[in-house]
Amino acid sequence: MPVITEHHTEYAPTRPRPSHKGRWRLYAVGILFALAMAGVIARLFVLQVVKGEEYAELAQKQYESKAPLQADRGTILDRNGTLLATNIPALSFAVDPNHIEEPEILAEAFAESFGGDVALWRKKIAAENTSFVWIKRKVVGEAINRMKEIDDAGLITISEPLRRFEYGSYGAQVVGCVNLDNDGLSGVELFYNTSLRGLDGYMVMQRDALGRRRPDIDLPLVDPQHGENLQLTIDIIIQSIVEDELARGIKSADATTGTALALDPRTGEILAMASLPSFDPNTPGAAEQSNFHPRGITNTYEPGSTIKGIIAAAALEEGLISPDELIDGEGGEYHLTDDYVIRDDHPLGLVSFADAFRWSSNIIFAKVAGRLDRSTFYKYVRDFGFGVSTGIDLPGEVRGEVKKPEEFSEGTQEFMAYGYQIAVTPLQLAVAYAAIANGGVIVRPHILKGKITTNGGLLEETESQGVRRVISEETAATICRMLIDVVENGTGRIAQTTSIPVAGKTGTAQILHEGSYGNQRYNASFIGFFPADDPEVVLLVLLSEPKNGYYGGRVAAPIFSSIAKRVINVTMVNREPELLQVIDETEDSNPVESVEAIIVPDMRGLDNDAAIRMALSCRLKTSMQGMGKRVLAQHPAPGEPINRGEVIYLNFGDSARMHVVPDVRGMTTRRALAVLNEYRLQPSIVGTTGGVIGEQRPLPGTRVSRNEHIRLQCQ
Repeated sequence: MPVITEHHTEYAPTRPRPSHKGRWRLYAVGILFALAMAGVIARLFVLQVVKGEEYAELAQKQYESKAPLQADRGTILDRNGTLLATNIPALSFAVDPNHIEEPEILAEAFAESFGGDVALWRKKIAAENTSFVWIKRKVVGEAINRMKEIDDAGLITISEPLRRFEYGSYGAQVVGCVNLDNDGLSGVELFYNTSLRGLDGYMVMQRDALGRRRPDIDLPLVDPQHGENLQLTIDIIIQSIVEDELARGIKSADATTGTALALDPRTGEILAMASLPSFDPNTPGAAEQSNFHPRGITNTYEPGSTIKGIIAAAALEEGLISPDELIDGEGGEYHLTDDYVIRDDHPLGLVSFADAFRWSSNIIFAKVAGRLDRSTFYKYVRDFGFGVSTGIDLPGEVRGEVKKPEEFSEGTQEFMAYGYQIAVTPLQLAVAYAAIANGGVIVRPHILKGKITTNGGLLEETESQGVRRVISEETAATICRMLIDVVENGTGRIAQTTSIPVAGKTGTAQILHEGSYGNQRYNASFIGFFPADDPEVVLLVLLSEPKNGYYGGRVAAPIFSSIAKRVINVTMVNREPELLQVIDETEDSNPVESVEAIIVPDMRGLDNDAAIRMALSCRLKTSMQGMGKRVLAQHPAPGEPINRGEVIYLNFGDSARMHVVPDVRGMTTRRALAVLNEYRLQPSIVGTTGGVIGEQRPLPGTRVSRNEHIRLQCQ
């Protein structure tokens, strides 16, 4: 039987074949990964290469920031170096709503310091989507001390300069004002804003982990370029005299507005320019916008008979008239045409041209003007500066209105001869009369005397500029004599002064209202110069719509006289201080050799800088005592004689410790208020606020408590 043997075959294990579905998944993942890597690389390329600088700058901004370094605005001084506009340190407050820790406490502090309702402050500091909210700009005084007590991470304190105008409203329309960012808004502050403003700098600061900014000496720093200091032609003493007397005159005449200006006829330097009502540049937001403008250059008017000085000069220069020629005044009524009648307030018959000028005859001047042909008449009117800008360095000057020869109608020249159908600015008329005063040359008026260095040296001086000769010296001298006669014997007699001769001319003109002239509205004016034999000052006074009289010789001439007397007797314009005989107080009282001495100026109420500059302008030395902010007393006293180069002792005191009433008698109202403010006393004023203090109660030296009321009687 066969033997069957089992045979076992052993099979090797085989690897399963991958499915096609799993393979494609792998491919997809790989492709996606590759695409992602490519995207990352591309993004990195964009970030690092294409936009590398842009993103680096953004990153830098996250930890670095620029802090502005504000340039100091240049100071403004008057012609004698008296400080008119300067800067004082102030603090501004803002908040970062995102970091405020105690909003209720902060809101209450703002309400207490700055006024207003707590709820409104709470709402303001809760502003969203911002990291900076202004609270109060440029704060001075007690509010600063209250705010310094607040410790809140959200409160931001910034040091900023505050523009300070030392004489307030005096000269405000000329000096001008600035906004919160110290940019000029009007006057010199606007016209010379670029020079005064300077250029701000900056420093780069780093932010730490808490967001606080810290300076780093390795980061860029650009120092500010401070503004230039300007010296004006304005004399603040003359300016204050002009404004005080103009205010009194407006009140006395019950006028709507008033304008006055004074200039040096030899140089064109403006010594004073004022129009009332005005404003306080320290609080410009409280003033009417119209009061910012110096009406002496921004407003026009029909000049009335003051234009006759120009018409007379033209006729004399052309040889068409002589002072002695007889002309018929027609008994005060002259029918120019069937439709036009010219009348005189002072009826004249056959009189000389000089007499006609003395009594301001409209009829005779209309006849004389008719002797000039149209082109010649127009030439003189234009050459004297009417209808064109004077070029003064102040903003807002207008040109006025003068008809061209082809626009003349019947009677145009005759009416222009006594101040109608022509519109002029007060400055244009003053410049025209300056030409008569200086011998026949039109000078360009200007406000800037020069740019000065920080130590008071003159850096760049404005040169006086003669524009053109309009009449000969002989004609100018003839007109001067006729103008003197007007003041001595004619319509301008009230403008006389007792000390020196004055030349001038009155002007009265009806105001055109709603297309017609009426008997209710007038402009009354007086223009003249003094001393008449060697003119130093041309002065114009204009009142609009006076109700207590309207003739220029009645309401404007008295103001002119008051200003002239004070300028002559108090300031000695453009002259060296008077040489006084200083007597040696020995037993025999024999006079010793004369030495040069001056009258001690009144420095009481001035701050440190202003007092130093006033002393330097008088060539006096100063010795200062005390830690206060203003001069409270001085020795020698104001008005006493002192030799040049001697020392004047200024006591600034320490007002925080003083409990006695200071002596403010003889000070101007503004100075007195400044001193009493230092003593924390409350003044009440009786009388004209523009005057000087005559009496005070309690008397000087009386011991009082803080906030005591002091009664001041103005003279």
